Amino acid sequence: MLTGIVSTTEKKPLGQARISVVGTALGAVADTDGSFRIGALPLGNQSVEVKLLGYASVLIPVRIEPAKTATLDVTLAAVPLPLETVTVTGDTMIVPGMRGFQERKERGTGKFFTREDIERMQVRLFSDILRRVPGMQVQSANGSYGQGMSIQTGRTQGISGGRTCPVLFYVNGAPFPLTHDVAINNYVSPDEVAAVEVYTGTSQIPAQFSSSQYNARCGVVVIWTRSSNDPRRSR
Repeated sequence: MLTGIVSTTEKKPLGQARISVVGTALGAVADTDGSFRIGALPLGNQSVEVKLLGYASVLIPVRIEPAKTATLDVTLAAVPLPLETVTVTGDTMIVPGMRGFQERKERGTGKFFTREDIERMQVRLFSDILRRVPGMQVQSANGSYGQGMSIQTGRTQGISGGRTCPVLFYVNGAPFPLTHDVAINNYVSPDEVAAVEVYTGTSQIPAQFSSSQYNARCGVVVIWTRSSNDPRRSR
């Protein structure tokens, strides 16, 4: 058994940190208080990797002994993220990139959700919003860090059409690529979202979201987050 707590250099707990035992499929996601627990570990010397978006990953050696619980106190240091700067202007409390949201919504070439739409849904996970999109497939999937969500369009890749087609996420106008076993729910909660744009077909995707560096052919989900200064935001 391995237990521990993940925190910042200021001793603040880091929920949603991903903990994995190198060379195995064992892993966990830290709770809101930063705590985690992994059972049934192989005995002997192991290496534990801890990751969280926005923080430098760490690799920690640990020894697992019979009938004993190993404990780790993990500290992650913050690092800059390759996302666009968010600026709050006027009374809108949203990022400047959303100035084109209404214009794109009026074109009707995608599926759009406003903050009011999301509040009416009363969803628990961000992926539950995408269940309202025709052609979007949201399925449970097992990954390296426990139960997750596979989010893809009904399209397939390859000549035989045998591979799934995961969507590309954008957050506040910048690409936010995820590996196949990491869910967007680990990084975004419905309460943090100001609006969402979903494009399930290549012909629908606006030029600014058709990334040449990342695969956007399978569809794009654009997430606009709320400002922490928004008085309507739950605390």
